[in-house]
Amino acid sequence: MTTTSRANTSRPQSTLSWRLAALAAVASLALAGCSAPGSDTTELVVYVVSEDPVFIEDATEGTTIGDMRSRSYESYATLEMALAEQEPLSTSWTTMATVVDEDTEKQTDVRSLTGHATFNDGSSLTWLGSGEIELGKVPVVGPGHTYVVVGGTGKYFGARGTMSWELVDADKLIFRDVFTLILE
Repeated sequence: MTTTSRANTSRPQSTLSWRLAALAAVASLALAGCSAPGSDTTELVVYVVSEDPVFIEDATEGTTIGDMRSRSYESYATLEMALAEQEPLSTSWTTMATVVDEDTEKQTDVRSLTGHATFNDGSSLTWLGSGEIELGKVPVVGPGHTYVVVGGTGKYFGARGTMSWELVDADKLIFRDVFTLILE
């Protein structure tokens, strides 16, 4: 003998109440996605002093597509510490920029950049992005570009967010980097 039962399901009686229930469900899902449990937003401000870039050029004269610039940095908690060259915050801080496009009329090139920092406590951050700079030149004083933080280790494990920089001292090549991070 086989028996079948049907669950008694009912939809809200009015179309308006059904739509309100659906809207409330969608809104609660959206809010849950925006603020996952255990996530925290933090801002990390670091001053980095750049060594002169190492140029890896192709065989043609001047800056061309495919040229790369590798930079190493020392990082500090404050501008004063950077100017005084006190104890750095990181054991390794590097970027690799590759020219991926150029506009000879505007005299600019577009550089794809990958950056990585390993801090003294073993934590690290990695970021990616691109930016437009005067053809073959280094950045000028003032706001620079914003990149995407794609991960980290240690206290920054799984970090995501942005990293923005600005050149604050052209003579000593000191940059102010601001990481806005969402940590899990």
